[in-house]
Amino acid sequence: MEKFIKKGQIIVGLDFDNSESAFEITKLLNPHNYKVKVGNQLFTACGPKILDDLKMQGFDIFLDLKYHDTPNTVEKAVEEACKKDVWMLNIHLSGGISMIESAVNAKNSISSEILLIGVTVLTSLDHKDLSDTGVSKDLKDQIISLFNLGKKGGIDGIVCSPNDLAYFNKEELDSFISVCPGIRVKERKGGQKRTATIHDAIHMGADYLVVAREIISSTNPIKVINEIDSYFI
Repeated sequence: MEKFIKKGQIIVGLDFDNSESAFEITKLLNPHNYKVKVGNQLFTACGPKILDDLKMQGFDIFLDLKYHDTPNTVEKAVEEACKKDVWMLNIHLSGGISMIESAVNAKNSISSEILLIGVTVLTSLDHKDLSDTGVSKDLKDQIISLFNLGKKGGIDGIVCSPNDLAYFNKEELDSFISVCPGIRVKERKGGQKRTATIHDAIHMGADYLVVAREIISSTNPIKVINEIDSYFI
C-alpha cells in the first residue's frame, strides 16, 4: 500500500445543516490526522457555536465563508472570525486589492499565525462560466491574475483546483500554501468541474485537500475514512 499523505493534509468538509450530523462524522476522525471545514451551510444553520464545539473536540478549523464585500465589511468580518481562533479562513480574491489588504490587516491584528487564503476561480466554474459573467480573460489567465493579486496583497495561500497548480512554478508556491477542494478518494464525479483524486492532487503539489462528498454522503463513512487512513505516512 502506497503511503503518500502527511497527517493533517486532509480537511474534511462538514457540509451539513445541523451539528448532530457533523458530530457523527467528527467522532470517526482523529483530530491529529484530520482538520475540518465549516462552510456556509453549517455556519448559517448553527452559528459561531459550532466553531467552539469543534475546537473542544480538538480540531483545527478551516472557516470557509469566502468573504467578498466592501473592504471595511470584510475587514470587520475577518477580525471577528479570527477572534474565534480558527486555523484558516478565506476570501474571494476577485474582491480586489483594497479588500484583500483590509482582510490581511484584520487577520494580522488578531494573530499572524492564522492562515488567510484566497479563492481564485471556483472549481465549479469553467471558461464558459467566466465568459457568462463578463470575464474576458481565459480561465488560466484569470487564475494567474488573481494569484498574483493575492500575493501582492499579502495573503498566505490560495484555494484552487489541483490542476491549476501547473500554472505556477515551484518558486512561486514555495512560500504560498495551496488548498484544493472537491477532492475524491477514487471517483471524480460531483459539483466541481476541475478536480482530482487524493493521489493525483498530492502528486500535483497540493498542500491541503478538502474531501467531503465521499465521506459525508457514504452509507459507510468509516470505510472511506479507513481507506484514507491507510495512505498516511
